[in-house]
Amino acid sequence: MELTFLGGASEVGASCTLLQVAGRTLLVDGGMRPAAREGQSRLPDLSLLNKQPPEALIITHAHIDHTGALPLIASLLPHIPIYATESTRVLTEVLLRDSVRIMEQEHLRPDGETPLYNAEQVDAFLGRIQVMGFRQPFAPLADSPGITVQFIPAGHILGAAMLFFETPEGTLFHTGDISLTDQRTIKGLDINALPKADVMITEGTYGNRSHSSRKEEEQKLAATVQAVLARGGRILCPAFAVGRAQEIILILKAYRASGKISPVPIYLDGMVRSVCDVYQQQSHDLQPTLQRHLINGRRPLFADPQLHVFSVRSFERRDLVQHTKPKMVISSSGMLSGGASPLYALDIAAREQDCLLFTGYQDEESPGYALLNAKQGDRIRIGEEFVTLNCQVARYNLSGHADANQIQAVVSKVQPARLILVHGDSEALKALSQRFKHLSVAIPHVGTTLSITPTAKVLASSATSQRAIYADALSPGTTPLLAGSDPGQDMSSPTLQALWEKAHTHGPLRPWTSVELGQHYYGPDYRPALRPLIEQVLRDATTHFKLGRLGAQTTYQPRASEAIQRLTPLVDLVPGEVVLVQGQNSSPQIALVLSAPQDGTLSLVADQWKQAQRPLNVIQLLPGVSRPEWLILAPGEIKQQLQAWRKQLDNCWIDLFTLWERAQGQPFTYAQLCTQVADEDERLAWGLELLAHGRELFNREGESWLPLEREQVAKNPGFSQHLALIRAGEGAAVMVNDQPASLTGKSSWRLFEIQWQAGPTAGQHHKVRSANIRFK
Repeated sequence: MELTFLGGASEVGASCTLLQVAGRTLLVDGGMRPAAREGQSRLPDLSLLNKQPPEALIITHAHIDHTGALPLIASLLPHIPIYATESTRVLTEVLLRDSVRIMEQEHLRPDGETPLYNAEQVDAFLGRIQVMGFRQPFAPLADSPGITVQFIPAGHILGAAMLFFETPEGTLFHTGDISLTDQRTIKGLDINALPKADVMITEGTYGNRSHSSRKEEEQKLAATVQAVLARGGRILCPAFAVGRAQEIILILKAYRASGKISPVPIYLDGMVRSVCDVYQQQSHDLQPTLQRHLINGRRPLFADPQLHVFSVRSFERRDLVQHTKPKMVISSSGMLSGGASPLYALDIAAREQDCLLFTGYQDEESPGYALLNAKQGDRIRIGEEFVTLNCQVARYNLSGHADANQIQAVVSKVQPARLILVHGDSEALKALSQRFKHLSVAIPHVGTTLSITPTAKVLASSATSQRAIYADALSPGTTPLLAGSDPGQDMSSPTLQALWEKAHTHGPLRPWTSVELGQHYYGPDYRPALRPLIEQVLRDATTHFKLGRLGAQTTYQPRASEAIQRLTPLVDLVPGEVVLVQGQNSSPQIALVLSAPQDGTLSLVADQWKQAQRPLNVIQLLPGVSRPEWLILAPGEIKQQLQAWRKQLDNCWIDLFTLWERAQGQPFTYAQLCTQVADEDERLAWGLELLAHGRELFNREGESWLPLEREQVAKNPGFSQHLALIRAGEGAAVMVNDQPASLTGKSSWRLFEIQWQAGPTAGQHHKVRSANIRFK
């Protein structure tokens, strides 16, 4: 086994490690140096790939010091497979697209460097990532099933993974970046679930220090924030957009809600906004408490205008900077080396009552490091400008990295024969190495190659060795296989009905995410690769689920069985069909279908609104009527046709009371009613009446209309009066406003047609409310 360090050794940045084992070559990460020193490349030493090009690429997590060079590496190696967790893939897309934007802006400056890659290379790289789930071993090389990798949750940021390699030459455990401390967004790594390994590579960012209590640091941070706000100041928290910013937002919201921080607005700017969206979209990887908040509270986790947490759009930024009212701003980047933070910092640094509040690692070459070491009155540089430092500068430790004691505990659990320390400056790594006097410890530099022959192999457990390994589960054109299934078996996607049954059985009254539905359907065999299959099935979910939003995710709440019976036929609608829809204020309308249903919606024109895309569930009844010839008309003309038709239908004499009596307590469907009515206008008129007034005489259960009991209807004096007039029938003598008249036999909802018997209007017909008619 050989390990070559292309970057990230005795430094923080450009993490990139080449693993050669059993005659095969794998690459772990490919980061950038975000704060490269003058004359230093931002890239790992990629020339070292020429001797032995890697055959697969595995990504630990999304931070730019681990992914920033990957689009370039992927373009140099266009055919190798690439693996990451689902959340890492989504976050990497946000970071790399922002990286391209920044490089293009820098290129325009006189001293700017040529961009390392472009948007097309990022697109190509992202399209090749194969998503794998946590704790699901896979073979990164299809023709080498003896080399397997497993992603293990690292507790660092959303989606971050440790890598456990099982190979013919022994086992290797690569921690990437790790945290044992539970954060507000994600849980720390589970030290009791770590495997033993022959060789271990671990980060040592904080190898020479111990973290103070997380709770105490939060309390100190909140106290400082409140002191600044109390004196009328503003606070800027420059924060790493991935992980740290989300932690700070939740901390400030919590202390503000408890009354320990004044109720001033919180503003989110820069890449922080888009990363917050990803965190909500990938809520299944968040802390269980946050998942419950999203499900039960139904409120966004981060930006929430109702709670005075606002996302700042770029054109609003300068106005916000100029307003000096107390506020809190959380913006990228965490070291003030780019993003939106420098614009705020230039104004805040000059005001005595304001505060710059740092919470994370500061590279020695970064503006943030310079600020932390500056004194009041010093002239400091932020971006391209200089300003006199007058504001308060504070720092609190909310690190997402393990400290020296925690790293020691992880190493003790893994029990490696060889330990390799990376991702830290020389001082931190040397201090950390002193804790492992009984281990063979190496501290490599960039370019170092270590040849390792493990002295004692840790054999894989029988449970691990028996697990199915899938190297090409996500290859184009293949059907993903389920762990533990027969590799030759075609595992088709579930049906919508099957997903509904799972949700209806386990949680009929709550919304579900697509990930939850997949987990319940596949059980322990679920992995992120199956999420696209689930979401493809859910494209027409409107028939079985009520759709909602949970942050950035679509949610699916199972409908009642009766509602499914009603909605299922709607997926077969074709353009030109006439349907009855339930409009605003329960006013039913006639509508013409303009397009076949897709993704649970279809295009309609109704008699009361213009063309619009509406969900299937607004359609209530299908009268079996069509007007395909109207499809050649403009939407406005179709609306006019429907309005004219509606006026014509309003003149139909349709009386639900007669239908209620005729049913004799037996349920019926609208479809059955339509088979008894040949006239299209009459079908539509019955349907409109059922939607407008049907629930006063019938209980609707799915497609069935069940007449209310006679005793219940008789309790309404108006209904009793109306029924008595119907039973009296045509020709019955009545009095209307003390004038003699007779019934013509025509009636509708609470109206009758009468014929006057005397006076100047004798023989004329007139509509009269049933309440105004009395028997003679």
